Amino acid sequence: METDRHLDVTPPDDGELRLGSSQRGVAANGVVLALSRAARSFLLYDPANAAIRHFLNALQEAVEGYLSTWGDLPLVVSPFELVVHGEVVYLDRDRERSLAFRLYRDGVRRITLEAALTWQEVLKLLEVLSIRYTGVRQAEDDMVVLLWKAGFTHIQLEAVEGFVPEEEAGDPGALAASDAAGGHHVAAPPDFDLPVPLLPTPRRVVYKELGIGEVDALLAEDNTQALPDLCVQLCAELVHAAADPSDPLPLAETVPQLREIRDFLLSEGLLGAVLDVVRLLASARLPNPADARERDILLGSFGDERAIGRILRSVPRDATTAPPDLLEFLDLLPGNHLKMVITVLETEKGEASRRVARSLIERFVPQHGAWILDQLSTVEPGIAVELLRALSAADPELGLQGVQAVATRPDIELQFEALHVLEAAPVGPVMIRVLLGLIAVPTEEVRLRALDLLGRQAIKAAFGPISERVKREAPLRLGNREAEASGEALARCDLARATELFREWLKPRGFFHVVLPGQTTLQWVAVSGMVFVPGDEPEVLVKYVAERAGSDLARHCTTSLVKRRRVLRGAQ
Repeated sequence: METDRHLDVTPPDDGELRLGSSQRGVAANGVVLALSRAARSFLLYDPANAAIRHFLNALQEAVEGYLSTWGDLPLVVSPFELVVHGEVVYLDRDRERSLAFRLYRDGVRRITLEAALTWQEVLKLLEVLSIRYTGVRQAEDDMVVLLWKAGFTHIQLEAVEGFVPEEEAGDPGALAASDAAGGHHVAAPPDFDLPVPLLPTPRRVVYKELGIGEVDALLAEDNTQALPDLCVQLCAELVHAAADPSDPLPLAETVPQLREIRDFLLSEGLLGAVLDVVRLLASARLPNPADARERDILLGSFGDERAIGRILRSVPRDATTAPPDLLEFLDLLPGNHLKMVITVLETEKGEASRRVARSLIERFVPQHGAWILDQLSTVEPGIAVELLRALSAADPELGLQGVQAVATRPDIELQFEALHVLEAAPVGPVMIRVLLGLIAVPTEEVRLRALDLLGRQAIKAAFGPISERVKREAPLRLGNREAEASGEALARCDLARATELFREWLKPRGFFHVVLPGQTTLQWVAVSGMVFVPGDEPEVLVKYVAERAGSDLARHCTTSLVKRRRVLRGAQ
């Protein structure tokens, strides 16, 4: 059609086309798609299935939304299309599923849903469409007859005599022969319901007035809050039947029910009820080895990625460790759940969920610490951070080894976490080696924190590497913040050697035989370090530099002198 070039067509997941070049057309398309899907759903699902309710809710929302906004919905029917006011709102060329084709085949040429249409009439229309979706050559009336019999008040119909496509019509003689042979109709024997069964003698119905307590008990049975307890009770009965030595019920026959109960309890985050079910299964003494194997497989499914993720998402927001029920739950399940918890961490974004998952990993450190350590160099940075935290919390020594593993990775998040772990670690070769490596990484914030930690720990072995780096980097890329942090770190690591070095860098130019490259940066380092040097000489040298320096260095000299007086007063 000419209008097809102007359609906004986006194929959704079910293969149907979303059509409509106007707001009215989009709304009409939504009504027709919802009606088609709801009609077909009765072929796929049991009427009590939750999917049926979903399709009915979608249909009601689409119909009410269109009628309240646009009024009547006049659908012109062609073999594969439904048109509203000249705009194609439905297109499906698959004869097996096309709503338009089934309407057109039975003779419907126009169907109008009026604005006053009631929900009961929508359901009756849906019933008619569902009947016609079940087959073509059944003995029921065609669409037009069914629609007329329904007696709609607010649905108008225009129809002609229907047609049967050539490929479906076939040879009339062959069809008659096929029907005669029973190929298209199934008829029950005429005496299938004989003899007539004897009915029991009618008994007099006795009515009893229920007390308030009995009424409350009946209402409690239908209360949704009692549903978890009923699920656990049903599990107990099924497990008891499987464990009955006299007449055991094969557990395989109850697994579908048990899985449905498992999914419901997990989806609602009812960890207590889930734990009760797991206790029942784990403690059941099943005489049949096949039942025991089925039980172990079922128990294993309680600890898969989906189940663990749902349980973690159900923990309170202020939770910091795994609740006792969760720990018992995992202990009752077969297998090692460490990898599963790590997998859940990869997708879980909630802070509480991640904290609880990390506390679970800590429980695995004594037995699987070496394996966790190996993962640090390969997993993505966010997971490596969580593993490093778990390692350092459960075993500080392993935490230091973990710091060595991640410090060489170029991820800023990991480098900051390594610094966080080192702040609580004792001074040792590992700490010194990692910190000296971090003062040379590309990220300035990481270098600043590493320098600060070296200074606060007063690590004398760091004086030489820091001073050499300052001399090497001063002419190139040593910024003012890093120069200040380097001066303070040098003074704290070795005050005597630092004083001599600072005095050399702060001497007046007349005393220099050769002007050092990056002299201003070196003076910035020295002024920063002089904050920690006692005596009168530092103040004289800093003031001398301030009188002859540029504005930035002069301001830094003044600020450093003020800071120096405060530091020296605190040291006294």
